[in-house]
Amino acid sequence: MKKTGLLLIVVAQSLWSCGLNNTDSEVVADKYDRKAMLVNWVDNNIMPSFQHYKSKLENLKKASDDFIATPDRAQLEEVRQKWLEAYKTYQYISMFSIGKADEIQFSKYSNTYPTATGQIAVKIDSGNFDLNGISFDVVQGFPALDYMLFGLGENENAILERYTTNTNANKYKGYLSALVNRLTLLFNTVYDDWQSGYKAIFIQRSDNTASGSVNRMINAYIHFYEKDIRTAKIGYPAGTFSTETYPDKVEAYYSKKYSKELLLESIIAAQNFFEGKHFNGNESGPSMKSYLDYLTIKGKSEESGILLSKLICNQFYKSLYIANLLLPDLSQQIITDNTKMTATFNVLQRNVAYMKSDMTSAMSIAIDYADTDGD
Repeated sequence: MKKTGLLLIVVAQSLWSCGLNNTDSEVVADKYDRKAMLVNWVDNNIMPSFQHYKSKLENLKKASDDFIATPDRAQLEEVRQKWLEAYKTYQYISMFSIGKADEIQFSKYSNTYPTATGQIAVKIDSGNFDLNGISFDVVQGFPALDYMLFGLGENENAILERYTTNTNANKYKGYLSALVNRLTLLFNTVYDDWQSGYKAIFIQRSDNTASGSVNRMINAYIHFYEKDIRTAKIGYPAGTFSTETYPDKVEAYYSKKYSKELLLESIIAAQNFFEGKHFNGNESGPSMKSYLDYLTIKGKSEESGILLSKLICNQFYKSLYIANLLLPDLSQQIITDNTKMTATFNVLQRNVAYMKSDMTSAMSIAIDYADTDGD
């Protein structure tokens, strides 16, 4: 899995390396092997990333159980670390909102933020840890854990007090356990479905129809990039769609230091999947990039001499470069210099246009989700 270390150097070296030097402007008949792409997606990205996430959730479960049994500073630090590791891995699987994940709204219940701290307090006070309600997305998932591990007090001592000497200590422990169990249950429902038959169904549906797996997956992928990365992580808190900013609505708000890290992981996840990179290695297979290369689709206007796949790849590198210049805490970035957030949004937006309009048109794929923010 690609890491963010030495990101500026990697970006500088790679900015113009992506794509083919094909100058043929004629679009060939679309006989691209979609099934081979589906196989690569499943065997080398989806299932390996699922398995990695599963192991991270198991580690989080153990750490949370240990903390609940012995709520001290060392165990708090351990469960925080396992939360972060699982959260980072989640960035690689949340794009797969198809099949059972779409049916149970896996992403909605795993990562809706900002979390509703007032509602969480009510649930803890009442001892009602039911998280199955349709409106309970704002009191669960990684954002709720962010609050429970980082936001219950001004410092570690104040947070530990909630789990030790507070009159509701057992309820705080119970709610923490319920959050981790719910994350695990949601994922296991998706994972078991892939294991028990959906994997074969997904690969079999290689036809170019609205219900075909390529069409569904690319729609889910673009939605992930546009709504989960561009809008939720940057655009909305930076006030791109309103007249005010919302620094308290960034991802991982209570940790105060991981929102940029999660942003970078999500961009890398999107880039790797576009390029068909294997989750557990450096090899690549059939992908959206190779599909566009096969079609020899090029850009428009002043970019008409450049392959669309190269434009998209380069835009990913530019996105990583500009995102890496942000402060570790995106909330502080909004407060101190929001222009860097809006600049990041604009760079991310370019790939929305490339993929949502140009790429889907070339592949004869219709967008199946509605826009609500005017783009």
